[in-house]
Amino acid sequence: MKKHIVVAAGLAVLSTGAFATKARMTALNQDASFGSFYMDDERNAFRSAGAFSGNYVYLEHGTSADAAGGVAGSAEGGFFREGGSLSYGLYLNSDTYNNLTESATPVESGRADFFVSGNSGMKWGARVGYTSLVREANNIDVSAFDFSVNADLGGANVWFTMVPGVETLTGVETEADMRLGATYGMGDHTLFAEYDSEGGDKDDDAQTTLVVGAARTHSTDSGMWFYDISYNMVTAVGYQDGTDRTSLPVTFGFETKATSWLTWRASIKQSLMGALDANGSETLARTTNLGVGASLTWGSLRIDGTVNSLAGANLGTNDFMSNVSAVYNF
Repeated sequence: MKKHIVVAAGLAVLSTGAFATKARMTALNQDASFGSFYMDDERNAFRSAGAFSGNYVYLEHGTSADAAGGVAGSAEGGFFREGGSLSYGLYLNSDTYNNLTESATPVESGRADFFVSGNSGMKWGARVGYTSLVREANNIDVSAFDFSVNADLGGANVWFTMVPGVETLTGVETEADMRLGATYGMGDHTLFAEYDSEGGDKDDDAQTTLVVGAARTHSTDSGMWFYDISYNMVTAVGYQDGTDRTSLPVTFGFETKATSWLTWRASIKQSLMGALDANGSETLARTTNLGVGASLTWGSLRIDGTVNSLAGANLGTNDFMSNVSAVYNF
């Protein structure tokens, strides 16, 4: 355990540049793919397309290719830059939006996301994603586009994402996915709401998720602390009783500067009412999620790491440095 603490102290915080990593979001019990509803983090650009600023290169380590070398690793990353009245970015190999499946082939599809944001009396942003896979040996030639837009309207940040349905590599037609949401500042708190519809196979009903909640962050000289509470309702294909699943998760945590170059972060999350197990059945058995992480800054380079991201029966089990991310500001 002492060895783990020493290694973690050498990795991974509040820097003057952009926050943008899955490692940070995971440690704070936020959504690693889409970012946070209420914390500043450039990962939020995958939910609200204009939520990025500054000049930086951002890399996610991901996983390595398999032993046979058949499947590409899940490493991903992007380049973001301010350019006069517009900011722009290019992100490679994201798995956040992708209706093309790779189960029928030993290779994954290639993907790129293009971002642009500006302020012409109203802050706005847009993202266009392109996924393609060509494999002549398997007679595969498929591609797909998707997009996101957001804007500040009447004091609220509103976003919309559409991922059109496609024909998968196995010949199954899928319905479109849609995501619509908004945040609104009210005093010290941020109110948030989002409706997400995952189309699935053409002949199946969509899986829908509704999230409504409130959160607060409070900055101090050495870091920040936060809390949130939300009501979640999920309607999914496969629920035997045909009813919705609801939960009431509460999250609280902090980030604090240990030194000028080291920041620690930790959070805990638990549902106060209802929860889902891996099969979509309701349960209140050990719903606690613990996140612990750290960051190390060398000049313009910051390395973020997740020390633990543990849930349920695995709470207290080592999952050391399970996610490592890097951000270079220029």
